[in-house]
Amino acid sequence: MPGKIKKEDKIKKNGGVMSRVGEKFYKEVERIKDARLKNGKSKDRVATEKVTNLMIRHEDWKNIATRIIEASEEEVERYGKE
Repeated sequence: MPGKIKKEDKIKKNGGVMSRVGEKFYKEVERIKDARLKNGKSKDRVATEKVTNLMIRHEDWKNIATRIIEASEEEVERYGKE
């Protein structure tokens, strides 16, 4: 019987959420999900889709989106690297 798959191994797989959003964002979503589970949230309330929907509906999201839209080419180059 194979052992439990580590998160690091899941991240390295081709396809899935990570291949669409980038490693740093994926890791942050996973960190949030783990913290919510540790805080006693129901496992069905920590799905990736639910967490990302919470993010974009958060009151700060409008400011984050505006800042990203208005980012200079220098900022994109500096912060857009993996």
